[in-house]
Amino acid sequence: MSSARPIRLCMLTHSIYQRDSRVRRYAEYLVEEDMLVDVICLASDRDEPPCERKNIRIYAIPLTRSRREGFLHAMEWLYSVFLMGLYLTWLDIRYRYDLVHVHNMPDFIVFCALVPRLRGCPVLLNLHDPSPEVARSKLGLSPNHPLARVQVFIEKISVAFSSHVVTATDSFKALLVQRGVPPDKISVVRNAADERIFKPLDKQAEISSKKEGFTLLYVGTVAPRYGLDICIRALPLLRSEIPNLRLRIVPKIVREGVGLEQALNLARTLGVEDMIRVDEPAPLDQMPAIMREADLGVYPALRDCHMDLAMSLKIPEMANVGLCIVGTRLSVLEEYFGDDAIAFAPSGDYEALARKISELYHQPELRQSLARRAAERSQRFNWRSQYEIYRQLLQRLLNS
Repeated sequence: MSSARPIRLCMLTHSIYQRDSRVRRYAEYLVEEDMLVDVICLASDRDEPPCERKNIRIYAIPLTRSRREGFLHAMEWLYSVFLMGLYLTWLDIRYRYDLVHVHNMPDFIVFCALVPRLRGCPVLLNLHDPSPEVARSKLGLSPNHPLARVQVFIEKISVAFSSHVVTATDSFKALLVQRGVPPDKISVVRNAADERIFKPLDKQAEISSKKEGFTLLYVGTVAPRYGLDICIRALPLLRSEIPNLRLRIVPKIVREGVGLEQALNLARTLGVEDMIRVDEPAPLDQMPAIMREADLGVYPALRDCHMDLAMSLKIPEMANVGLCIVGTRLSVLEEYFGDDAIAFAPSGDYEALARKISELYHQPELRQSLARRAAERSQRFNWRSQYEIYRQLLQRLLNS
């Protein structure tokens, strides 16, 4: 993509740019093509490098992420979206963006781009997750619950406002089509590891079984639907069987809130607090090393209308660096990876999870075999190929 002047894009995300691999990989690949990218995001919740590079400018609003619930959560979203709208309007008046790329959640963040949209600028809405299903998953709602219906309405008007929609899986696209979105308004760009950071597993690499101790790694959001408590409940069953077993937790944000507090309280109740290490959130560039230090990645998400279809980006990232994964048997993981690449356990069954971890501990060759196949499957949908889908979409939107 080339023109007389550099193409200038703006990205909006209700996240911390330094640790959001989804947004960073878009921005960093775009500037390799001599585009200019401005990112409006949340401020970091800890002292870490700003992550800026040539042709990427970061505009962080004076708010950061926290795990609030209910009314306070809604108010935080509204206030942050209000600030982002002001930032984007001011920047668009100054620079006249060629395209605005908005990342949910929330969906209504897309309305921050009202001024660019009114003057004809394409606005791309990236629905990384379908909000109605996320709300149902978080709150245990039925499809006909008033809050779920409100989320469907917000999604509908947000999609209608946008020029085009990107989502992460074919299953998510099917949900949108079922709710009335024209199929040709939706493109699927899959969650894939950025191979420049999460470098593919060396075919000659060996998974060591001689390290002292055995480390389980849990990375990302700490909330009930992600099943961290299932992993903690498995620890007492494994204490005497696996010497120096440790569960390392690397949360997504500093103030993970109630979910992490409940998990640690459970660990104290079960007498396994000494087996758990909670780290500070890590910059994206440090995550591959953290993953390689572990023996087994755990993804004990509870199966429901959202989690069953959502491909956590941590799965291909762990797979890419050669970390064996044990996770809940979810439809999306079966579709993209399968039984010969991920060690599956039933949803919510901590005893079955403990048995699977024990099996993998005692069979390092099995861990190595699963890790290699997972790496191969992850690399079939590498970010370079997914970016090409996105690049062609931008070409169409810019030309239009």
